[in-house]
Amino acid sequence: MQFRIISCEMLEQYLKRKDIFLIDLREKEDYEKEHIANAVWADWETLEENIAPMLSALPYTPAWIILYCRHGSTSLVAARDLARLGYPMISLNGGYAYWKKHQNMVK
Repeated sequence: MQFRIISCEMLEQYLKRKDIFLIDLREKEDYEKEHIANAVWADWETLEENIAPMLSALPYTPAWIILYCRHGSTSLVAARDLARLGYPMISLNGGYAYWKKHQNMVK
């Protein structure tokens, strides 16, 4: 299965949907300070083994699992690896750093 890489503008559209699952892969302290609304934190190093329990705890089946990290590299690798396992993956291009810039520009 392939995965997608999306821009901040595209993420805004996905965030309007109710069938996505948004995961923050940054350091837990960074997530606790601030994160994209409705994102859950996950440790990128154990995500592959924890993704199934995370998804089974949801009351819905996500059409897309969207990952972001600090600058986009970690989420890209994680999305690729999880897509190989059959999960519908998306990675945010540029990560949270681009998201913050984008949010400051649209205000």
